[in-house]
Amino acid sequence: MPVDIHKSRKSKHSLITEAISAQIEGGKYRTGDLLPSESELGKAFGVSRHTVRAALRNLAAVGLVTSHQGIGTQIQAEKVTSRYNFAFNSVSDLHQYAAQTVVHLLDIKEIVADTKLAKYLGCKKSEHWWQIRTMRSERIGGTVGAYSEIFVPSAFGAAIRQIRKNTSRTVFSHLEEYLNETVAEIRQEIAAVSLTAEEARHLQVRRNSPALEITRRYLRKNQDVFEIARVVHPASLFKYSMQVRLQHS
Repeated sequence: MPVDIHKSRKSKHSLITEAISAQIEGGKYRTGDLLPSESELGKAFGVSRHTVRAALRNLAAVGLVTSHQGIGTQIQAEKVTSRYNFAFNSVSDLHQYAAQTVVHLLDIKEIVADTKLAKYLGCKKSEHWWQIRTMRSERIGGTVGAYSEIFVPSAFGAAIRQIRKNTSRTVFSHLEEYLNETVAEIRQEIAAVSLTAEEARHLQVRRNSPALEITRRYLRKNQDVFEIARVVHPASLFKYSMQVRLQHS
């Protein structure tokens, strides 16, 4: 491995992801081949199986490998496919999604809600909010796959300063730390939309291209909203999956 994973500033699983990806694209493994076991990879890179699993999830997210119970991790493609495959079943999945992508901060500014925005935010007209705009790209390949508008009440200005310093973390994790409490509930809405000219420019696609819009409202224990995040993904680059488990009485 060309980089010492124990000295690099990047996370260990990110470096292992890059190393295995380079091996696949370099021809060491072919489509249909099996990667070494998790324990073998752990020994080879000098890391835990937990770290190896995180790297394999990254590789699966960009379409290079698939995991089969009882068989192992199989090479699915020899080049990265420019498509997100995001599963959201818990808050930890949101953290995992953030770890698998690179965030690019566009701007942070304080805004005043007009009639239209107040209705969207569920607040009074003329209330002050922070607006944070970001883009996310694949950690491998660099394809831009998400444009976000994140709204935070103006009262949380101290947390905004921390967000400016460290954009690699999710905004809601900064707010959890600031409020000293974990998110109690996430309300999510998904819609099909057409991209505006500005959204299309950031996502490097044509204006009015079809997209998936996901709006998440993060609630505290007292049911107050402390963040509203609107994310748009080009339809050709994003796949959303959800697991529903039925409980039988």
